[in-house]
Amino acid sequence: MKKRQDDAAETEPVDRQLSMRERARKARHEAYVRAKEQRKNDPRTLQLKEKAKQLRREASARAKERRKNDPEQIAFKEKLKKERQEATKLAKAHRKAAASEAKKAERARKDARLNVTFVGRA
Repeated sequence: MKKRQDDAAETEPVDRQLSMRERARKARHEAYVRAKEQRKNDPRTLQLKEKAKQLRREASARAKERRKNDPEQIAFKEKLKKERQEATKLAKAHRKAAASEAKKAERARKDARLNVTFVGRA
């Protein structure tokens, strides 16, 4: 019996009138959407948001200035700069050594090939 009732409920036309509960739910949702839109466009809220944004920017600028003039931060930046320079020098030396080794190996192969051809002809 239940199956028949469920089937009947599924075939029910969609254009039926909403029940009292459904109308109340829809009205609550519409009120929520309207209130949300009003809060979003409220001039006081917009003003508060803009003020908060300005305060964040000012605080960030003060912190940046403080970091720029702080002796500890300056020393730390110098230390990092020196470390980067040392790492660059070391990497350059490694690349140079590897290139010279490759060059030496290539030169040795060419010499060996030339020696074989000259020895073979002689």
